[in-house]
Amino acid sequence: MTYPRFATLLAICATVAALAAAVVHYLLNIDYALPLTIGIYLLLLTISVVIFWLGKRTATAENKFLFSNVFLGLTMVKMFLCGGVIVSYIVLAEPPGKLFVVPFFTSYICFTLLEIITLVAVAGEGKK
Repeated sequence: MTYPRFATLLAICATVAALAAAVVHYLLNIDYALPLTIGIYLLLLTISVVIFWLGKRTATAENKFLFSNVFLGLTMVKMFLCGGVIVSYIVLAEPPGKLFVVPFFTSYICFTLLEIITLVAVAGEGKK
């Protein structure tokens, strides 16, 4: 997968995630969660770029396990970061409801699908 192709997929995914979050915020009364939604969106956007960049660099490495180790390690870091942000938001902001997780999950699913699609393509480019 080329960098321009990834940029196109990232733009599509980012647009879909932003529109989905905007629709959720419009339909549900969760204006209090707007900072969380924007923060998670930016975090997932950054992590997706980092995962692609490191995946692209490690796909052709001599060590055949480096790509999978990097992918699994970064996925674990992403999960812990997202879980930590959600728990921190619950503890610090004390939201009045639990619907704030809906825009979080829409963004998380969009960016996770992007990572899966791009990393499968990058893995195919690895050393033969």
